[in-house]
Amino acid sequence: MKKVYLLIHTYEFCDSIETKFLGIYSTRKKAEEAKARYYPLKGFNKYPENCFYISSFSLDEDRGWCDGFVDSHEIYDEFVELTSIINEIAGIEKSPEDSWDDENYYDVLCSISELSYKTDDVTEIADHIKKMFFWYMEPKIDYDVCIKAAERIIHFLQDK
Repeated sequence: MKKVYLLIHTYEFCDSIETKFLGIYSTRKKAEEAKARYYPLKGFNKYPENCFYISSFSLDEDRGWCDGFVDSHEIYDEFVELTSIINEIAGIEKSPEDSWDDENYYDVLCSISELSYKTDDVTEIADHIKKMFFWYMEPKIDYDVCIKAAERIIHFLQDK
């Protein structure tokens, strides 16, 4: 299978990642030669050489996203629903968006959300909810309530 080699330059600037696509080459050697040409140039020479990356790609082959993708609107909607579920069990009577103003609570929600996408084990998610709320708030939440919340979260995510 024929491969091509992508050369990029990437670095962090003002809390964002800057990436420059420099070229696509027929061999790794040609990509390395291009890297050697770019490195001494203005701008590039201000950053370490390890900011250059060469990646190989096979032609006529799917690389990723074979199952589609979730757009930011779907992620937002799912996070709103997760926040609503957690707010309900925590007795927080705020809209999801208003709840996010509390940075510590937002961190709790993000942690629960992240785990919810990694596992569909109700006990694991319930344990995590319990642990997060032990850290975050008084009074503590009953474990049975955490189980019910984990079940609702899993059910919601599986229905998407």
